[in-house]
Amino acid sequence: MVNSHPLNNGGSVSSQPTSERPDPLKVGIHDADLDGLTIQRHDQSASRSSAGGKSWRWLWLVVLTGGALVAWNTGLIGQGMKVDVTSVVRMPGGGSSGLAATGYVVAQRQASIASKGTGRLEYLGVKVGDRVKEGQIIARLEHTDMDALLQQALAKLDVARAQLGSARPELEEATFAFERVKTLIEKSFATQSEHDIASARIRRAAGAVKSAEAAVRAAEAERQSAEVQVESTNVRAPFDGTVVKKFAEVGEVVAPMAASNLSRGSVVAIADMSSVMVDVEVSEAMIQRVQAGQPAEIQLDSVPDHRYRGEVLQVMPIADRAKATILTRVRFLDVDEQVRPELSAKVTFGVLPGASVEKAEEWGVPSTAVVSRDGRPTVLLVKEGVVVETAVQAGAPVGTLTPVRGSFSQTDEVVTAPSDSLRSGASVTVHRRTP
Repeated sequence: MVNSHPLNNGGSVSSQPTSERPDPLKVGIHDADLDGLTIQRHDQSASRSSAGGKSWRWLWLVVLTGGALVAWNTGLIGQGMKVDVTSVVRMPGGGSSGLAATGYVVAQRQASIASKGTGRLEYLGVKVGDRVKEGQIIARLEHTDMDALLQQALAKLDVARAQLGSARPELEEATFAFERVKTLIEKSFATQSEHDIASARIRRAAGAVKSAEAAVRAAEAERQSAEVQVESTNVRAPFDGTVVKKFAEVGEVVAPMAASNLSRGSVVAIADMSSVMVDVEVSEAMIQRVQAGQPAEIQLDSVPDHRYRGEVLQVMPIADRAKATILTRVRFLDVDEQVRPELSAKVTFGVLPGASVEKAEEWGVPSTAVVSRDGRPTVLLVKEGVVVETAVQAGAPVGTLTPVRGSFSQTDEVVTAPSDSLRSGASVTVHRRTP
């Protein structure tokens, strides 16, 4: 049973059973032991989120670094796009007479160098491929015996000069004595016999001087002969050139004319590489289409991707009856280290001097190098690492090459297979290949 008690302020209070106690959690009272067991869920989730963000950042850094390295190695950044290029090739026909001939590269100035003397080779200072200067000692023979002859000649020269030195004072004394006797005989203080004796003495002294002077000249000539013999043991280069062959080794006997299989006639052979020309055989039926001063183009079998400018130097005045050909000599207008004697060559002759050229010069490029830009045939040249679009007139393909007409030179290079995105002004890295 619940009892109600009136309050002085007129309100009423409801009484609760005495057995019920207030819940500490509902009234905001905290227990220290319970607080220690509370799980902080918000802080752990924040830690996991922070750790996950750091991992993603490291992953992106690795990906970006790897991508940059790949782009650098492939030329996408820093180096420019990599493209294949090849040199343009001058095509026969344009600006030519249509006449071609084959021959060989020949050095017009070459020699087999031999020794003037006979002896054993004791020194060889060059090898094949070495360049030598005029007067340079290439080899030397043993010259001990020649040195002894030279010393003997020098000694004889000293003796002759000493005899001349003693003969001249004798001539001077005889001359003075003769002058005294001549003066005395004019005053009758000397006899004619004394005059004759003084005159004979001066003649003998003069003869002794002349004999001594002749002996000096003879000894001088002997000395020069000995020096020549010593010098003949030196083998010198007669002109600037390159050693192309070697015939003897140190220890072998060398003679001007090899007398047996045990001796060598020449030591080395040298050639002047600046004097190389091409000797070709032109059919006598076509020789009227060739004359001196005519331009020509030279192609070496060893350098198929390059054409050398040439000019007809000489048409020989005699024909080869057996071959029915006439030897024609063509000189190089531009020569490099790839031109070597005895290489086979093909010469395409240009138009004769004074004749009109009806066709423009044609150049050959890979068929894939000709693309269409703005409706016109175009090739992409690469000059100093930059692409330059050049409009051309393209002809019918010949094998893997397409003849084009335009403003080209032998040093120009074209992109072999340009992409549509490659445009004029783009920076590229080139990879050269032969056409």
